[in-house]
Amino acid sequence: MNNLRAGVIAGTHSGVGKTTWSLALMSFFRKKGFEVQPFKVGPDYIDTGFHSRVCYPRKSRNLDRFFLSEGYLKNCFLKNSHGADLSIVEGVMGLFDGKSPVTEDGSTAQMAKLLGIPVFLVIDGAGLARSAAALVKGYQTFDPQLDLRGVFVNRVGSHRHFELLREAIEKETGIPVLGWLPNDSQVSIPERHLGLQTAAEIGSIQVRTDQLVQLLEDKLDWERFLKLSETQAKKPVFEHVDTRLETLCRIGVAYDQAFSFYYEDNFDLLKEAGAELVFFSPLKDSQLPPDLDALYLGGGFPEIYVQALSENESMKESIRKFHKEGGILYCECGGLIYMTEQFVGLIPGRIKMTDRLQHFGYHEVETIESTFLFCRGEKLRSHEFHYSNWEVDSMDFVNPYQIGTRKDGFYDGRLLASYQHLHFGQNKKLAINLIKTACRKRGEAYAA
Repeated sequence: MNNLRAGVIAGTHSGVGKTTWSLALMSFFRKKGFEVQPFKVGPDYIDTGFHSRVCYPRKSRNLDRFFLSEGYLKNCFLKNSHGADLSIVEGVMGLFDGKSPVTEDGSTAQMAKLLGIPVFLVIDGAGLARSAAALVKGYQTFDPQLDLRGVFVNRVGSHRHFELLREAIEKETGIPVLGWLPNDSQVSIPERHLGLQTAAEIGSIQVRTDQLVQLLEDKLDWERFLKLSETQAKKPVFEHVDTRLETLCRIGVAYDQAFSFYYEDNFDLLKEAGAELVFFSPLKDSQLPPDLDALYLGGGFPEIYVQALSENESMKESIRKFHKEGGILYCECGGLIYMTEQFVGLIPGRIKMTDRLQHFGYHEVETIESTFLFCRGEKLRSHEFHYSNWEVDSMDFVNPYQIGTRKDGFYDGRLLASYQHLHFGQNKKLAINLIKTACRKRGEAYAA
C-alpha cells in the first residue's frame, strides 16, 4: 500500500459523537496492529490527550487554520503521518461550522479540503428512519467539492433500526453507511465544564476503549472503511534529521492532572531550537528537577486541585527560589492561576471561579511590552478557555497583551503569564526567543 490512508471524522453538530467514534476507530485499528496517527481540528487540548493515550507512542497534533499557515498545516499532517498505516483527523463542532456563519473559515470542511483527505460523517440516529437520508443528503450537497465517503451512526436502538437507517441513506445518497454504535452511556467520557475530562485525569481509559472495540467487532465494516480512506496522495517520505546536535538549555514542563494543556508542536519547536524538556508534577513532586534554565507551565484544571497544590509547600518554595535566582517562567492560563497569591504568590491578585466561560475563543493579540518571548508591537493569535477571573486590587504591573480594549497578563522580566494560549507554529521565533533567553541565563550564546 503506497497510497496515504486518512479520514476526517466529522459530525453534524457538537456532541453528536465525533470523539467517541474517533477513539473507537483509533482503538480498533491499534488493536489490529495498525500504526495510527491522530489529529484534531482546532485548538482543543482534551481530545488530543485522549488520542495520544490510545495511539501511544504517537502524539496527536492540532490542525488549526486560525493559528497556522496552509504550508505549516500540510507539512505537519504529512510529516506526522510518515510511517503510519492510517491517519485519523477528528473534526471540530459541526462539519461546516467555523469562524463565520457564511464562510468555511476554521471549519472541519475547510481542513479536509486543504489536506485533500476524505470525510466520514457521524450522525445521531436516535428517533430517525428515512429522515436520516434527508439529513445526510443535505450535508452531501451543501458543498459538492467536499469528498464525503462514508457515514457512521450513533445512538442506534438495535440492529434492525440500523438496517432501516442504512437502507434509506444509501438509497438516497449513494454514500455507504459503515457502522453504528448503540445508545450506551457506559462508553462515553464524563464531561467537565463545557468539555471532557482530560486524559491525564482519568487514570486509564482502557476500559471504555476496550468496550468500543468490542462493539465495533460486529458493527463496523472496517475493511470497506480502509478502502474508502485511501487518498490520491502517496505515503510521505521524511528523513529524520537532528536539528540540534547538542542541548542548549533545560526547560522544566509542568505536566500532571492539573497541568496538561499543551500543543505538542510547541514541544517539538522548543526541542528543535535546542531545549531539553524535563517534565515534573506541581501536584506530586517536592522539588523542581535540577539544573533548569526555564519553566513552562501550561493550562489545565488547577482549580480542581486547590488543596493538593496549596499544601505542596516545598514545590511552591522551589519555584519561588528558581524565580528569585533569575529563572525564566512562561505560564499560560492554568500556569497563571498557579502563580497568583492563592498558590505560589509570584503574581498579585486572586482567582475567582465563575459559572460560565470568560473571554472564550480566538483572539487577535497585540503585544504592548517587549518580553523574552516577543517584541513590543507584534501581532499574535491566541486562544482563551477559562472559567475564572483574575482579580487584582491594583494594576501596578506590566501587562504584555492588548486584546481589543482589554489588557491581559503579567510580566516582570523573568515571569510572563496570561490567560492566552499561544501556538508557537504561528511564529517560530517564539520558541527561539525563549531558548535564547534561557541560554543567556546559563551564560551561553545562542547559535542560530
